[in-house]
Amino acid sequence: MQWIKLPLVIAAVLILLMVFRYRQRVELRAGSRILALALGVVAVVSIINPAIPQALANALGVSRGTDLMLYALIVVFALTTLGLYFRVRETDHHLRQLVRSIAIDEAIRKDGPPRPEQASTEREMR
Repeated sequence: MQWIKLPLVIAAVLILLMVFRYRQRVELRAGSRILALALGVVAVVSIINPAIPQALANALGVSRGTDLMLYALIVVFALTTLGLYFRVRETDHHLRQLVRSIAIDEAIRKDGPPRPEQASTEREMR
C-alpha cells in the first residue's frame, strides 16, 4: 500500500463522519445522506484499489478512471449548486415575507389600524 492512500482514506472517512455527526446543522435529507454515504464508499474503494474505477471507466467507454471520477464530480457539483440555489431562493422568499409582515405590524402599531374611509381613499388613488 502506498503511503498517500492512508491519509486519503482517513480524510474520506473523517468527512463522512462529520457529515453524519453534525446532521442537525447540515440538514441532510435521507436521499442526500444515502448519496453522501455512497460517494464516501466509492471514494474509499477508489483510493484503496484504483483498478476498480478504471474497470468501470472501461465498461462505460471512458478512457481513464480519473476522467470518470472527474465527470462524476462535475455532476455532483452541478446538483449541489442547483440545490443550494433553490434553497437560497426559498430562504429569500421567506425573508421577504417576514420583512413585509414586520413592516405592516410596525405601521399598525405606530399609526393604528387603517380606518375604513382611509382604505377606500387609498384604493381610489391607485
